[in-house]
Amino acid sequence: MTERDNDASVSNIPWASVFDPALNIRALGEIQARGFRAATEVVNQFIRPVDTKPVPDSADTRSAPDEQATPPNVDQVLQVWQRLAAQAVESLRGATQPRAEVASVDVQHATSSGAVSLVASEPGAVSTEVWLHNHGAEDLGKVRLRCSDLLAHDGALIDSAMVRFEPDTVPMVARCSRGVTVEIDVPDDIAAGNYRGTLLADGYPDIWLPVVLSVLPRGS
Repeated sequence: MTERDNDASVSNIPWASVFDPALNIRALGEIQARGFRAATEVVNQFIRPVDTKPVPDSADTRSAPDEQATPPNVDQVLQVWQRLAAQAVESLRGATQPRAEVASVDVQHATSSGAVSLVASEPGAVSTEVWLHNHGAEDLGKVRLRCSDLLAHDGALIDSAMVRFEPDTVPMVARCSRGVTVEIDVPDDIAAGNYRGTLLADGYPDIWLPVVLSVLPRGS
């Protein structure tokens, strides 16, 4: 069999075109052109002006010349398309950014999530909030929160008496959520550092949350 016969036999194979670079380039160009035409049609839906003019009567219709629809400007189409693409990217970027988790307690299932975090830049009271949830149909009565001493790595301590809750006890009726303010008094002579403790719920041994008070250096 000659070389010419070999070429002819290969060209007769139905899928032989996948090895033809010229055909592949033309196919890719056609796909891109179709995509651009489809994108232009979508963008035109956004930039097509809405006709808010009142409908003329029959006399005005006879005397007014026929108005031709202005074709969309290519530059405007591209600008709107780029703006929509940029907004989509920003939305995806924002959706993937981590968000601070709110400290919360599911009283019904005795679970908790997040952490109670506070920052103090000077002596005095600082506060934040923790949420208690009862998604069930049963009244769970009143829940009382407690907090341990807050301890730094060097042994410095903020006494648990400096931690207050408002309200002090929380009625957890059926299908309710309650926000509780956690307030800590930061002493005048306290050193800068991170003070850590544990928040607990009286009567619920499996519920606990970490508490972190960050005291910043003076003047920061």
